[in-house]
Amino acid sequence: MALLLRWGDLEARARAIVDDDLKLIWSNATADALLDEAVDIRRTGDHVELVRPAEHEIFRRFIVDATPGISGWCTARAGEGALVFRAWRIDTGDMVGVGLAFHTSDAAYTPKWADFGRALGLTPTEYRVALRLLDGVRIETVAEDTGIAPATARTHVRNLYVKLGVGSREALFRALAPFRIA
Repeated sequence: MALLLRWGDLEARARAIVDDDLKLIWSNATADALLDEAVDIRRTGDHVELVRPAEHEIFRRFIVDATPGISGWCTARAGEGALVFRAWRIDTGDMVGVGLAFHTSDAAYTPKWADFGRALGLTPTEYRVALRLLDGVRIETVAEDTGIAPATARTHVRNLYVKLGVGSREALFRALAPFRIA
């Protein structure tokens, strides 16, 4: 159990477990820092609540309605951007709770990807190009960032499309989405 708790604390994304009344059952160090910061979500005694009262009841309903499948919800941040939540109901037989993973949508958030290049047979350059596309940058910026000509970058994109069996950037994103790990 100590090993499991330590692993949870090392997780970079804020994670917590709450009950249907939003009583905090467990949280990792990242979640604790956000709760203590109390900008968007805070700890009130042994419960959690959203700082914006108008959103709190909607958040509570989101928790109560959580299922074993992952569901998502977000709320506008007190400053700029959003606070994004993923939730799923956990039932061990002895205890029931809702697992939460949450993060802000600001520029500080950087998604992490598994090494899909190796798994999908991409060249190192195709992999780097795909990562930049996933960052939402234009092909000219991809070329500049990777030190290749724009025409060469376009060739790599065409090769990606062929290898993944897709015909658009949106389809490329859908094909690579399962490789996102955080």
